[in-house]
Amino acid sequence: MNGFIFAIGAAILWGLVYTIDQKILHNTSPMALLFVDSLLTALLVLPFLFFDHGSIKALLSSGRLNWTLIISSLLLAALANFLIFSGIKLIGASAASMIEITYPFFVVLFSILILRSQPNICFYLGGALVFIGSAIIIYFH
Repeated sequence: MNGFIFAIGAAILWGLVYTIDQKILHNTSPMALLFVDSLLTALLVLPFLFFDHGSIKALLSSGRLNWTLIISSLLLAALANFLIFSGIKLIGASAASMIEITYPFFVVLFSILILRSQPNICFYLGGALVFIGSAIIIYFH
């Protein structure tokens, strides 16, 4: 149950973040916001690294494949953040979030292609509903 609470909490906070980002992006560029966001995140997380020696040590001593995945994930996350900031600036937080919310479909798709997962019919049905819901909102926006 805690996982659901964390996920709902994240959804609520992301809704607030997107709204605040739209206000910030009114006067600045997506790249400037991405830079400040990344810098402040690093500074905020840095003190916690000192209390988590085991995980950091394991991460730093992980193999080359793991480092390739970590770097790929960080680069893709930075690009994704830049793209959503650009979308928020150009079409607003509400419209950008309605398009971006289709990402669970892509999580399932990439999980099938990369991780060889086998989702059940509910995932496909849910993905279709997300796309349909987003399309309705965007079409009538």
